[in-house]
Amino acid sequence: MHNFADFIRKNILLLGIIILQLAVMAVIRPSAALGFCILFFLIILVNFFRKAPKKEIKRDEALKPETSESLTESNLALMYIQLDNYDEVLAATPEENRPELLAKIDKAITQWVQGFGGFIKKFDDDKFLAAVTLENFRRLEENKFGILEKIKEISASNVIPITLSIGASYGKASLLELNKAAQDALELCLGRGGDQAVVKAGGKTYFYGGRTKEVERYIRVRARVIAHALRDLIEEADRVLVLGHIFLDMDALGAGVGIVKAARCLGKKGYFVLSHTEGSTVESLLKLLLEDEDIRKTLISEKDALRILSKDTLVIIVDTHKPSFCYSQKILEKAERVVLIDHHRRGEEFIEKAMLVYLEPYASSTSEMVTEMLQYMGDEIKLTPREATALLAGICVDTKNFAFKTGVRTFDAASYLRRHGADPTLVYKLFQEELEEFYRRVEVVKRMRILPGNIAISYYSKKCENPRLVAALSANALLEIKGVYAAFVLVPTDEGVAISGRSLGDINVQRILEKLGGGGHMTVAGAQIQNITMEEAIKRLEDAIEDFLKEGDAN
Repeated sequence: MHNFADFIRKNILLLGIIILQLAVMAVIRPSAALGFCILFFLIILVNFFRKAPKKEIKRDEALKPETSESLTESNLALMYIQLDNYDEVLAATPEENRPELLAKIDKAITQWVQGFGGFIKKFDDDKFLAAVTLENFRRLEENKFGILEKIKEISASNVIPITLSIGASYGKASLLELNKAAQDALELCLGRGGDQAVVKAGGKTYFYGGRTKEVERYIRVRARVIAHALRDLIEEADRVLVLGHIFLDMDALGAGVGIVKAARCLGKKGYFVLSHTEGSTVESLLKLLLEDEDIRKTLISEKDALRILSKDTLVIIVDTHKPSFCYSQKILEKAERVVLIDHHRRGEEFIEKAMLVYLEPYASSTSEMVTEMLQYMGDEIKLTPREATALLAGICVDTKNFAFKTGVRTFDAASYLRRHGADPTLVYKLFQEELEEFYRRVEVVKRMRILPGNIAISYYSKKCENPRLVAALSANALLEIKGVYAAFVLVPTDEGVAISGRSLGDINVQRILEKLGGGGHMTVAGAQIQNITMEEAIKRLEDAIEDFLKEGDAN
């Protein structure tokens, strides 16, 4: 009835005219008027039913987005693929061979993705976006991302082999969330040195590859850009606080001394925060630094640092990117302006609040990175011989006196420090050890066992004054034995067991110790297992080594 009334109201004028015509026709010719009246009502009925409104569908309901509760596991896996060393490879390839090289790279990556029924799109010179079905991605994982090795076989007069980084994601999430997870996976992959694949799924992270040593980047553009940005941040701050990591070593202390010097040369107050109970790891270097009155004034406690910390204070974290490893959790939580400088391969745990991040796994040490930046921060920054020696000691301790992870830029940094008065003989003396420590290491060598893969494993039976230092030194000693490719030494601590791993490069000790909650580099890594006996720790380490060898990630 409501629809009929609307029809009458909308057509009232037309109906009035028709009724008037019917009345006139009824007077003139009644029979014609009757026929016309019947036709008129038929037309009205047809028109009424044709215009009857249909049931409306609310626009809000039709366009209502899918809620997170209704999300199901996506049938797609997204991948971001990036060439690690695009600029370096092209620079080392003759110009006439570059088109051939690029064509071979594009063809290899495209055929690999399409071979698994996937879609791929190149969106930059060295970047690709790909998508495959979840079923085919499982096959791709079983194949351990074979493209990582295949891409290295490409040759077109290029001196440097090509390597790839792949960040992938799948699972119960929207496409936007999958895209974000894949980008995060790629960033994590690059932070670990590249030449590997990182997969994020279901809140877990899986690693594939990472078999080759980090390739040094010869282009210093990034170091110069970071140096200029750091100078600007220092000049904007009221003061600078530098934090190392727990169990401070010479690399963190040397890098901290360099940053504090830069801040003071730029007219800002700079301090290095450390404990007054630091162990023998840095005891010799710390003793050398405390002999200088100017340096002694820059070394403060956590309590004093918290007292002077303000919203304009710049806090610089050196030689670690993990919040749990940072020396002062209180300062890190309170700080509003944070800078991160580290050379370790990136792990899942990361200081997200950093406003400037300089993470360079290709560098030998954080001291090398700081030394390189000092050269770009201005001519007014002048190191004293004692400060230069501290930075050189940091480089030497992480490179084992220029034997591991040493590149052209490492020697350039050492040359710069030498010109500023760094004393190599004094650095050598800093590494001398007590006779009792030497005897303990001999006992560790006697307990050594050789596992499959030419991996040596040994342990300390009693607690030591500085367990992590003696474990590292003992692992280095085992590595000097002919036929040993990697070495692990376990030492008891108050919290549990500490493990130090060293490698000549054929065995990725970082991948092994990551299985035990540790991390580091391909050739230098460590782990700390809490609330565990020595026997249990040895068994877990042996299982991790066995799993690693089964994965086929040893060269």
